[in-house]
Amino acid sequence: MKNKRVKEKRIGYRQVFLMICTAFWCIYPFIARLVIKKIPDVEAKFFSNTNGLIIDLLLFSKEVALVIFTGGIILYFLGERIFPDRIEKIDKTRIKNLKLPLICIGVYAAFSVLSFILSDYKETALWGANSEYEGLLAILCYLVVFVFGLYFLKPRPDQKKALSAKDIFGTGIVIVSVITAVLTLIEIYYKPILEIPFMQDLISSSENRSIARSIKNENFIGQICLTFNNPGFLGGFCALLLPVSFVISLEGKAVKRWIGIVSQGILILAVKWSDSKVAMAALIVFFPITAILSYIYIRRNGIKKDGQASNTDYNSRTKKNLIVGFFAVIAIGGIMILMPKVLPTYSSRVRPEGTDTANSVEHAGSVNANDDKGETSGLYKLSKATLEDGVLNLWSGDALLKVKVDTGKLHDCYVDYDTSDFADCLIFSDGTDVIEGRYPTVLKATNIREEKQGFKLQDERYKAISVSVDRELIIFDFGYKGTVEFYITDKGIRIFGQGSSLLEEIPQPRLTGLEKIYSFGTGRGYIWAQALPIIKDSLLVGGGNGTFAFRFRQNEIVGLLNTHGSCKYVIDRPHNWYIQIACSAGVPALIAVLVLFITYIFGFLKTYKVICTGKSDGKTGTTKENGIGSKIELFDIGLFAGLVGFMVCGLINDSCITVNPMFWLFLGWAVGRLKTKLD
Repeated sequence: MKNKRVKEKRIGYRQVFLMICTAFWCIYPFIARLVIKKIPDVEAKFFSNTNGLIIDLLLFSKEVALVIFTGGIILYFLGERIFPDRIEKIDKTRIKNLKLPLICIGVYAAFSVLSFILSDYKETALWGANSEYEGLLAILCYLVVFVFGLYFLKPRPDQKKALSAKDIFGTGIVIVSVITAVLTLIEIYYKPILEIPFMQDLISSSENRSIARSIKNENFIGQICLTFNNPGFLGGFCALLLPVSFVISLEGKAVKRWIGIVSQGILILAVKWSDSKVAMAALIVFFPITAILSYIYIRRNGIKKDGQASNTDYNSRTKKNLIVGFFAVIAIGGIMILMPKVLPTYSSRVRPEGTDTANSVEHAGSVNANDDKGETSGLYKLSKATLEDGVLNLWSGDALLKVKVDTGKLHDCYVDYDTSDFADCLIFSDGTDVIEGRYPTVLKATNIREEKQGFKLQDERYKAISVSVDRELIIFDFGYKGTVEFYITDKGIRIFGQGSSLLEEIPQPRLTGLEKIYSFGTGRGYIWAQALPIIKDSLLVGGGNGTFAFRFRQNEIVGLLNTHGSCKYVIDRPHNWYIQIACSAGVPALIAVLVLFITYIFGFLKTYKVICTGKSDGKTGTTKENGIGSKIELFDIGLFAGLVGFMVCGLINDSCITVNPMFWLFLGWAVGRLKTKLD
């Protein structure tokens, strides 16, 4: 009978509007378009591209789509105040109940705008840096999406007669789960989505077709990222989506329920292949929490139908679906994770010998962690590096290698430029005595150059160092994964910075004393430590969205080598959502966001406790007997688990235009439902 009543529910203009919005959110995570555009000069300094151009597939198009969608939402809201025969008035009581969330969002928006106005990099701060495209426009869109969830997805008094937001958007969530699951299998066993010719043609214009056809997934062999730009973002998306999709599936028909369960099992596979450890940890913790809280809710509170007493058969069936579904998702996920051991995957066909992943970066940065001097292995572990008046000083513990230019010999090299060996004009010393002896060696090839002929110093203290000199270019291999390049000039040695600029000094860390945490989270500890001075500068307002790269001290080679194994990285993001907010919009904005998150978490837990125990909340005197039970459902439990899991992922991941709009939609929806009481 329940399904018959659902079919008979009327569809009005609001339901049509929500269906259109649902269709948008079903395709949003998978929007891709090849965009070639010129980037601002200040970005070209940090992100060197041919002629200052950037090729983007996934980020800019999503930001544009999000801006268009939120613009439509605003127009619809205004139109609904004007055109309907019965204009829906603003519920002042509801606004009062939502006062704190709205204040938090208002503070976040205000400080984001203020930080943009005061930013020195307004063009970047508006649209975001080319590596993320999450500028002020994106942040304001997130907040509109939050309010959309808060207002348009709330339970309504007429939801028994018309399709509810949960009916419409819930179906959309299951559809997104299925699409993600299907694309996951394609990417693991066939090839990356964006390497499929059909997809390449679909996302590009005829003028850019040849560029699209050259797309290769070189950076993430052995991982998957679908259309999320980064495997970590895909992992966070699945951690957000799975608990919500799971509780929706519980109350569906058998076919819909099992389609959802299978897709949720494959989402676990997606997290495994994203190699996002924090997302996997979030699932391990919050997916069981979803099941436990749901079971307690069903058992103690029951599910009320039409205001009548609990339906025993319905509760028993839902409880059974919960238990079977939970273990089925785990089993399917486990089977899917084991399948690549039997079936050949894309990565095993492309690179059967294995991949060069982040683990090797970690290893390169900590090969000699217990040997400060680098004397027992092939690593001269740098503890300090400076350039002073053209003289290069390289310390490894107490050992010092000093390199300077003999200007007289350099002049002779310039006279006979084509045949001279510029290595002859370099003087190596330990700070006191000159080191004369050298013997030939070969510097190993990298992904950007071939093998290089070079030499080593015969002094045993520096046996881990290899040097290659090609005209004025000096390449130092200290034993890390990457090398360091310097340049010979008539004023001494210079180091290459971003955009091939020559720096007279090697930048030093703004903060010292936290070196022990540098290696945490594959080098995130280093970024977080060096971001603290930026947060200090952002106690009131930040530097604007997307400007982290300009404010972070780049080219600090010692910290980069010891944490990432290479100094070729541009640190453009803090890899922590909360640090990102503080640096971009200021500490007050971060506080507002944290207050919003914390009040939602405690508000849900408090309401859940009242519902499941039947005890008064101590303030309103409400209990499940007088209507508070209508404030929470199984769906709210799924939202809670997914949202909190994603908040945990934010400790490691940045905010991203590919995933965070869905989070803000879910959060607005969850807060709105928690603050709505339909007796």
